[in-house]
Amino acid sequence: MNDSNQDIQSTFQKISRRYDWHMRVYNLVGLRIGDYRQHAVDLLKLKSGDRVIDLGCGTGLSFPHIMKRIGPEGFLTGVDMTEGMLACARERSERAGWNNVNLIQSEIATFQFPEKVDAVISTGVMGYIQKVDSVIRSAAQSLHPDGRMVILDAKKPDAWPSGLFKLLFKIKKPLGLGIDYFDNQPWKSIERHFSHTAFEERYGGWVYFATGSHPQSKPPSL
Repeated sequence: MNDSNQDIQSTFQKISRRYDWHMRVYNLVGLRIGDYRQHAVDLLKLKSGDRVIDLGCGTGLSFPHIMKRIGPEGFLTGVDMTEGMLACARERSERAGWNNVNLIQSEIATFQFPEKVDAVISTGVMGYIQKVDSVIRSAAQSLHPDGRMVILDAKKPDAWPSGLFKLLFKIKKPLGLGIDYFDNQPWKSIERHFSHTAFEERYGGWVYFATGSHPQSKPPSL
């Protein structure tokens, strides 16, 4: 693990028990993270029995939306590199009685994707990954022919005044974000490695959804 990842892991380990509270605080500035999570899961078009990977699952805030759709016949794998976050996700799963959830402690950049999964979702983590294109390519290769991937994340709003962007950036600072978080542009990797891609923005361009289907119909890159 490099120094940057160690710093990120240390930050999230410290705030793991307060993470859900941080997410609720965003409601005070109109940032409806819970609604965005639900929409991201809706975009996956899940059905009963599907196998889903949640990259950077954190405390499992997306789990209820996923489990409602895949049911007890499905299977959810949550991946996160921070023990404290996974402990919260495990407690959430136990309280709900979900026996079909597997939690894996791993850096996303080195996670070995299983074959033939039905969906991959990632929320608020891609900016931390240095080799984001490689991760998204591996996710595409792991999908079942009818599979989909959805990324829900933040970017620099194109039309926002710089002062307003800096203000919201300070609000997110406790989550270990540096300004370089916004240098990654994962939606371009979605366009490169998937077919039938889509891009949506919310909150004045701060929040985005990048969606892609299995790349079987994608023409080879020249």
